[in-house]
Amino acid sequence: MQRLERISEERHDPCAMPIVALAHNERNILPDFLAHYRSLCAASFFIVDDHSTDGSRAYLAAQPDVTLFQPVAGAEFLKERAIWKSGLLDHYGSGKWCMAPDIDEHFVWPGMPDRSLAQYISALESEGAEAVASLMIDMYGDLPLSDHVHDPEDGVSLHDRFPLFDGPGPFPLGYFMRPISAAQSRERPTPPVRFNGGARDRLFFLSDLRATRLQSWLIERYLRMDQRITPTARDMPMRMVARQLTRHLFENALNATKVGLFRWQRGMMFNGHKVDRRLVMSESVSALLHFPFTRGQAGIEYIVNRGQHAGGSRYYRKLLESGGLSRSPITAQSLIYEGSQSLGGLIRDVPDRG
Repeated sequence: MQRLERISEERHDPCAMPIVALAHNERNILPDFLAHYRSLCAASFFIVDDHSTDGSRAYLAAQPDVTLFQPVAGAEFLKERAIWKSGLLDHYGSGKWCMAPDIDEHFVWPGMPDRSLAQYISALESEGAEAVASLMIDMYGDLPLSDHVHDPEDGVSLHDRFPLFDGPGPFPLGYFMRPISAAQSRERPTPPVRFNGGARDRLFFLSDLRATRLQSWLIERYLRMDQRITPTARDMPMRMVARQLTRHLFENALNATKVGLFRWQRGMMFNGHKVDRRLVMSESVSALLHFPFTRGQAGIEYIVNRGQHAGGSRYYRKLLESGGLSRSPITAQSLIYEGSQSLGGLIRDVPDRG
């Protein structure tokens, strides 16, 4: 909290769920972000505005359930974003169930909306879980990525404008669950798996990969989304063998894993994807519908020039250099999102203890 300063009234409801986020020039998707999480629960938003110039700050400051912060002079987004999020969670979320999504991510759990978030959390607590892993699912429309532009003033929601996503499929398509390495487990053990897959990997990173017969068998048997989040002692050796023998096939794949919902413990460090403390993970899998393309080619160019995303925004740079922005991402594998039931094979419920 010493690296942040509050620039609005404190609008904190102690009975509401703390939702922590960082914002920079995302005014066009802020209304959808707030509307989505308000529809899930009673929410208190704690948002850091990192020098926006597009009206985001004024918009957020006017919201009745948003407490707004800015970084102190000299603070840097790429180096300190984990500190900002973790500090806010320490201050407002200690001992509570919390979320810390990016502005372009919408949380989805199995059974919603018929099953409330409170009911889902109750099931997690009955399981003894402290956190649930979320698969990031890239959303898109049937038009060139360079034309993926969202205008909140025309009355069309993000979900309706970009309703498509990649469904399950055989490698290199689809989605995969791989155990993390021993070194990763020592540094940031939660969650103990890494998800890969989705439209970006299909179009720009994995499309030319070919697996051997042995690698294909290992992937299908040990690295699919139906595996356990926390492997049994019996399963772990073969899953690590599968990870090692297929490692080069995933070395350029984007990390599609986040801890989407968690009970915060004071003193933890959360970098957006992983936590530096070993939490009890649910065997449920939730989703974060991810809307990375909402400002057209100009938006991708801005992200690349700013260089504040992972790896200095090298993945977005590759998108520009590939020439893929000029074509529609739609494929025979594309599905229409019509609610959580559309995500069969990708998300799953808390196991039945009976």
